[in-house]
Amino acid sequence: MKRLLILLAVLLPTLLLGVSRAVTLSPNDVAAHMADPSSVSKILYATKLFDDNDMDTLNTYLDSLPELLKEEALTVLARSALDFSHMTPEREKFLVTISRQQPKFLVKSQGDGFWVTMPAFNYAGEAKWVLNRWQIKLMQDEAMRLLNYNQLNLSKWLSFSSNDYALRREAIVTLVPTLNKTMLDKLVALYLDDKNIVWIPDNALLAALAEKSGEAKVYDLLWLRRTDSSSLAALQKLEMPPVTEKHIQLMIAATANPVLAETAVRQLAGLHPLPQNVKDFLQKQIADRQRGRDIAALIAQKGHIDWLRELEETTSGVTRRNIRNGLEQVEG
Repeated sequence: MKRLLILLAVLLPTLLLGVSRAVTLSPNDVAAHMADPSSVSKILYATKLFDDNDMDTLNTYLDSLPELLKEEALTVLARSALDFSHMTPEREKFLVTISRQQPKFLVKSQGDGFWVTMPAFNYAGEAKWVLNRWQIKLMQDEAMRLLNYNQLNLSKWLSFSSNDYALRREAIVTLVPTLNKTMLDKLVALYLDDKNIVWIPDNALLAALAEKSGEAKVYDLLWLRRTDSSSLAALQKLEMPPVTEKHIQLMIAATANPVLAETAVRQLAGLHPLPQNVKDFLQKQIADRQRGRDIAALIAQKGHIDWLRELEETTSGVTRRNIRNGLEQVEG
């Protein structure tokens, strides 16, 4: 108990200082501040100093501004730093510094039955986001250099045990759409030949490679892996018009994955008109003793009742019974 009291005695002044420092404004207060034309020229001057990379003068100038205007200026500067063609070590240091600061001014607004309090100008959050994007850009450059020199080991470079795995994954995934065919083929081969890549905990990179390359062997591997949001999203993109014969074959292949099967069948049933190979595939699905009735009902709901009626006349046994029951389920 005594140790707890000592700890509270040490922390309480700091906590109270943090609370007393914050100033809560209304949305109208912030709007009125931003509408003040005198603020524009001051922010523009701060932007010029930032563009000139004159950080010493900039910091002195920012300290001379009213605090609320300074926080608005810092937000504008952080957003402008997203242009990485002008990134410098001085800019990066500036962003790191403000990313560790705590905005003083908060804005309180009413939501749907509750109140929300957030920074009026979230310059620290903006700076953190830009720094993350900058780190991703540097990682992309590293991955591209290693790929060019045939030195990229994907399973090591994407080691899940590394603290920056999420950033590395984002870097390589967002790099894929920018690759030319030669570099893409090289990266696909690296993935398929890397026996340790199976330990990567998600399908983000594999899905990106499948979507960019369009290769059946990459999609087949994606369907074989444990389903996650990336593999589901890749499947859903296959039904976006125009749907080609290749897309149809990839959707049919996806039904081999028990988790993706329902989505794949739904997408195939939603095609208008139904290609003959899709009809043949769906007929086999309707013949399933356990799922056939529900699949027939789904096909009917997708607007293919006439085809089901024709099929009912030309089939027998389980298939005909499932069609009849499925139609009854939809038509009542």
